[in-house]
Amino acid sequence: MTPDSSKSRNLVNSFTFTAELNHKPKLNGDHALFLRITADRKIKRIYTGFDIPKKDWNPIKKTVRRTYPLYKQLNERLIELKGEATTIKAEVKGATAVVVIDHMKGKYQTSFFAFADNFIEKQAYNTSRNVRTEVNKFKEYIKNDSLVFTDITTPTLYTYHEWLIKTKGNSLNTANKGLSKLRTVIGRAIEEGLLKRQDNPFLGFKMKEAKPERIRLTEEELQAFIGVDLPEDSLIWHTRNYWLFAYYTAGVRFSDVSCLKWENIVNGRLSYVMRKTQHVIQQEHTIQIPKQAEAILCHYRKPDTKPKDYLFPILSGKRDYTTEAELLKEISRKNALINKYLKTICLKAGIPKDLSFHSARHTFADLGRRKIKDVYAISKLLRHSKINITENYLKDFDTEVTDQALDTLFG
Repeated sequence: MTPDSSKSRNLVNSFTFTAELNHKPKLNGDHALFLRITADRKIKRIYTGFDIPKKDWNPIKKTVRRTYPLYKQLNERLIELKGEATTIKAEVKGATAVVVIDHMKGKYQTSFFAFADNFIEKQAYNTSRNVRTEVNKFKEYIKNDSLVFTDITTPTLYTYHEWLIKTKGNSLNTANKGLSKLRTVIGRAIEEGLLKRQDNPFLGFKMKEAKPERIRLTEEELQAFIGVDLPEDSLIWHTRNYWLFAYYTAGVRFSDVSCLKWENIVNGRLSYVMRKTQHVIQQEHTIQIPKQAEAILCHYRKPDTKPKDYLFPILSGKRDYTTEAELLKEISRKNALINKYLKTICLKAGIPKDLSFHSARHTFADLGRRKIKDVYAISKLLRHSKINITENYLKDFDTEVTDQALDTLFG
């Protein structure tokens, strides 16, 4: 064998596998993470399915820095990718960089749970929490951590939907919401080219319509709720105050009630920007404070109250919520606790309903349309962007009204 032929053979068998970050950022500012395969001086790249900020990449060590929340998982994934590429190179005779990539694509580029983890990490706290819950349910059902997108078929979705209802005890509405979260993840994968649009399993999946579960109090139940004897200044007493304040101020959401400060009250009016839409619409909502709501505020207004103090002692005024995620996590925790106390109040009042804080909004909408009889006014009070949203919101309460109308006519 001549020196030249030996040198040539070494070149043919020369493979290197290196992790690298795409120099061009995506629209959200993150950079795609690739495995670069070099063979015979030719370079090919395979997308790992992950994007990270440039500051979280160590260009010297070719690893994800500890500053990135999922750095362990991503670095482990890079090691797995390199190991897979090395195995393919050894097992496939005459393998080139293209051949190695073709063998790898099916296994890693369409890994559902790996992609879902990355997707979840980039979402706002509430979205992240909700999607994570549904992905974990799906993982429990599938029992296959290495599931790829093409393994998820329309029949898979139907059997999973049935499992959610029969095994997990989810309502039809809850099961539908769970599937919609999975559809969001799959939709993003399609946008990023990891799954062909024609292979979307949701194209052939039709959810059964579920009537929204809008629990609210009747006028009689509301009076019973108000009349329950509770120890003053107890947590359960405060809970009722929060709920009634939300009801009297046209169904203010818990996330808003939690964050209201005394500076939001000016000249007998409550003015605030809704947290639910603050990233889209910065419009301030203002409403006159009814005397019933003002009576509740009297319990919390102190001589030394400052404008920046919270209206209610739901969140700690001494704690600095440095990140939005930290704040939302605390709001979620307090919401769960208050919903628990609301159920206790209903039990004491003899109200057989699974009341939640959001029920204050439903109660206002239902009792409001009975007394006001002006959908436009109710729409504005509920802060709906379009009147048809209010109409759809109210139509779920119509059965009782039509039944009463017939009773009045023929009863």
